[in-house]
Amino acid sequence: MLENLAVARGILVLSFLSPIQCANILVLMSVPSESHFIWIRPIVNRLAEAHHNVTILSVNVDRAAQANVSYIHLENSYYTLYGNGTAKNDILKRSNEGAMKATISFYRFALLGCEGAVTSDGLKRILQYPPHFRFDLIIYDFTCGPCLLGLMHKFHYPPLVSVTGFGLPQFTESLVGGHKASSYVPHFTQLTDNPMPFGQRFVNAYVHLFDSLYRKFVFLPELTAIAQRPFDYPLPDLAELEKRTLIMLTNSNPALDPPESLPPNVIPVGGLQIVPAKPLPEELDTFISTAPKGAILFAMGTNFKSKMFTPERQLMFLEAFAALPEYHILWKFDDDRLPRRATPNVLVRPWMPQNDILAHPRLRAFITHCGLMSTQEATYHAVPTIGIPIYVDQHLNLHRTMQAGAAVKLELATLTSAKIVEALREVLENDSYQRAINARSALFRDQPEKPLDRAIWWIEWALRHPREERLRSKTIEMHAFTSSGYDVAFCSLLLLLALFVVVRKTLSRLFSRSKKTSKSKMS
Repeated sequence: MLENLAVARGILVLSFLSPIQCANILVLMSVPSESHFIWIRPIVNRLAEAHHNVTILSVNVDRAAQANVSYIHLENSYYTLYGNGTAKNDILKRSNEGAMKATISFYRFALLGCEGAVTSDGLKRILQYPPHFRFDLIIYDFTCGPCLLGLMHKFHYPPLVSVTGFGLPQFTESLVGGHKASSYVPHFTQLTDNPMPFGQRFVNAYVHLFDSLYRKFVFLPELTAIAQRPFDYPLPDLAELEKRTLIMLTNSNPALDPPESLPPNVIPVGGLQIVPAKPLPEELDTFISTAPKGAILFAMGTNFKSKMFTPERQLMFLEAFAALPEYHILWKFDDDRLPRRATPNVLVRPWMPQNDILAHPRLRAFITHCGLMSTQEATYHAVPTIGIPIYVDQHLNLHRTMQAGAAVKLELATLTSAKIVEALREVLENDSYQRAINARSALFRDQPEKPLDRAIWWIEWALRHPREERLRSKTIEMHAFTSSGYDVAFCSLLLLLALFVVVRKTLSRLFSRSKKTSKSKMS
């Protein structure tokens, strides 16, 4: 009988630990960026493979979606940002913005993304779901704010898993609590030393403060006004909805990011988009393998278009590559044509399998915009970089790679062919860059499980424990003045002040009595 009881207990424990079967999951992706879609797609596909039914309301769609995956397209988002040939989001203009302006631009991008989402037929389609329809879980990309979180109310408040491909955004404490200590956690606009000297800490603190106040008092009210338009019921407070986050998955990793104190429900899953490399097409493999001294990949991500370089800058690259005939360059160039014919050592294609190329053993360097996912892939495959950062976190990603000794920087504003050649030769002919990226790659790879496996486990944990509050930081329910201990410090200061006053008065009285006694004795 005892044996049967033990077996029954074992089965019960395993039932709690086994993956949840056939959950109905809604994924909200209103961030108008293909890189965010690339980052979250492996999560979607793995959940589908685990027999969950996944509905994705998304700016991007997978035309070859696998079974159990249904996309609802937010078709107007990119048009809102880049349509009519007059882009509201001019990337090049944002490349040299100061901290305050860059912060405002970040939130302006989010507002435009929200405007595109709420004017899309895709959102109207999901709003037509019947009132009794249920989702077991909502996963949402919180990078650009809670634009679509009004759907939580429509679907009766299922548990919420918040995700971001942006690393560790500056406002995570608004969603999950904890403390974003400005004394050692740099704002994405700040290229700081480690540790920060006083001047950098001073500036960083006020940039963090500006960001926090701007998000709370300007951005969120404007976002709420936009988000309300398609809903026929008053939206709950969106700032309160995002605080319902049960688990947060961040595209971060201690090997690449500065140390930061995080609540236990914040799970770093940086690099989960990196999959085992596939064999390259014969053309690409032959081009790389036949390079006398190795190959170089030149790719500027999904948001930066090749025509943004201008023909003058395109010519600079062509001249620089012609000066390095011993290397073969693979250039991801999505424009219609180059200003002149490329030399035979340059292969130009509108699309390149970036991860697979970076994994090739004869790839020697990577010219990149330093987006976070490109930085992670280069680190994972141990490829030193030549960075041309444009906006948002790209400057910071490059700065950290340079601090690790694994990259050099090219300034877009002062670009010349000579500087391109100089940067390439520095990285290609100085072994210190390869040694540095090898060390960084070893740290990045050294994990107890793959980041994607970790992400799926925690998502299914949220399904197993949908109302569990133990991992949530209590600071999310507290005023900042209280959660930071300022109330205790202020009270302690008052007590010390009161004690000082009491001691001072006591000593004054004693001194006065002593003085009177001395005078009476003398008389």
